[in-house]
Amino acid sequence: MEEAANNPDIASSLSDEMQFIIDDIVNNTESLSSHRYGCRVVQRAIEHCVDDQKNEVLEKIISCHKSLVVDQYGNYVIQQVLVCGSEDHLSAILKTLTENDALLKFSKHKYASNVVEAILEHGKPDHKETILKSLLKDTRDEKKGGYCCVIELSKDSIANYVVNKAIEVSKDELRKDLFEVIESSRPELSKSQYGKYVLQKLDKCNTKQAT
Repeated sequence: MEEAANNPDIASSLSDEMQFIIDDIVNNTESLSSHRYGCRVVQRAIEHCVDDQKNEVLEKIISCHKSLVVDQYGNYVIQQVLVCGSEDHLSAILKTLTENDALLKFSKHKYASNVVEAILEHGKPDHKETILKSLLKDTRDEKKGGYCCVIELSKDSIANYVVNKAIEVSKDELRKDLFEVIESSRPELSKSQYGKYVLQKLDKCNTKQAT
């Protein structure tokens, strides 16, 4: 592999020999990405293939990414796209996760929540900002009810991990806003089994910041 990477002729020959595999992946992207072992093949393809082949696979993944985000194995493929994909690929995934208040649903989902966490960890600053702003959305009204997204997620058995990751990666004003919103709901969260984990994370970060 190292020799191929340093020799364009060998690399080109290997990519030609691998094209039949790429063709099969492209023709069966969704089914392979949703398979226990097939998902690994798709991940390795977008990680190691030459650019033309990688982009061909990436485009097919994006064409069916909405179903893969919530799939037991497909979510790992989407996470790999977040690492290897282009700005357009990442933007398409981000839009799916955040449009029409979808973040609340996806953050509570057993598999999609992994993708949300992956964006918070591996996304570019503007991607993280979009997620954090969605988390801070507050529709609470004394007469009509509503909710604050981050507080509702903090009390969920799955979504509290998303909030903990947001606490870890947030910076500057968004970090300040996030901390203030969580702190203002401390009495409410302290009564929640999972909200307590979020408060522990918050306190740990505050202690670390103070030292």
